[in-house]
Amino acid sequence: MLRPLPLHCERVTQAAAARSVASRGEEKLDRASFRESKSFEQTMSDPKLHHYVPQFYLRRFVDDSDRLWVWDRDRDRVFATHPEKIAAERRFYYLDDLLESGHDPLTMERQFASLEYDVARVTGQWIEWVREGRLGMPITVPEANRELVSLFLGLQFLRTAESRDILSRFATSPNGDTLSEVAKRRLHLQLLWDDDLVEELTRHISSAVWVFGRNTTEVPFVTSDNPVACRTSDNTMWLKAAVLSKGTYLVYPLSPDVVMYCFPREQPWSKHERFDCSVSPATFTREWVESENTAQVFMASRFVISCRDDFVEARSFARTIGTNTYARGGRRLFDDPGESL
Repeated sequence: MLRPLPLHCERVTQAAAARSVASRGEEKLDRASFRESKSFEQTMSDPKLHHYVPQFYLRRFVDDSDRLWVWDRDRDRVFATHPEKIAAERRFYYLDDLLESGHDPLTMERQFASLEYDVARVTGQWIEWVREGRLGMPITVPEANRELVSLFLGLQFLRTAESRDILSRFATSPNGDTLSEVAKRRLHLQLLWDDDLVEELTRHISSAVWVFGRNTTEVPFVTSDNPVACRTSDNTMWLKAAVLSKGTYLVYPLSPDVVMYCFPREQPWSKHERFDCSVSPATFTREWVESENTAQVFMASRFVISCRDDFVEARSFARTIGTNTYARGGRRLFDDPGESL
């Protein structure tokens, strides 16, 4: 049943807003922070185009001219754009049912905007600490912020156009026809307001071992219109819809030079528990970064996004999707993102 005030959004944002400042230290309103705050204001005041990947996040991948470089995997074309124009659709979270019952039809969009504002500030500070700190350095993550970002990642996994498309494939209208766009939207929002599912995802991510990687190579991390990636424990496959699968871990690029890993506290990842909430002591290589970037090529619904116009490796990997090139016994991706931990 649809509800105008989903508990999982309200509970965490209110708690985190009061307590997250302690983990951020003294904040500076730098250029990136200013842009992120402005995007939040625009979303709250005039939310016509709804982003399923937040603008604050996309802005971390712009080039020196504030542009994103995008490879359209379906059409094999590259173009430059701005964060407000990509990974978004008109009225994506708009629901007439809420309007008819006397509630704001943009409730979900506004709640996402509120959550994103807190997450932008918290993760922005993490990025600065990872950049400025030494390898192996611990990162201070209070429990409130851990729950906040876990909720954000769980919802990011569920909220995309890719998730809506997958969900719609398994559903039909009462007369057996393909679902209308309104019906798809209603079905998707019911999923996003499923407290049990969202809380299970949040607990799973929050209980994981969090390790932050710093990339100082000439190759930037890329992202996509479906950025939360899942990898098997043997590192041979990326998987969709596998956040809760045994042994799989999450890979989430925070910026072109910082990546976040969430390893489940089970074999073979138990050995990394002592590095929870730390900067990885491992030194990234070009090959390692390119391996992690294959996640975004695989996960993308359509668009792979970068701070520069270079998608040679992305195109190369895309041609192997659906083949056994990286299967067990064949060519492998980077063996273990924590092997040097």
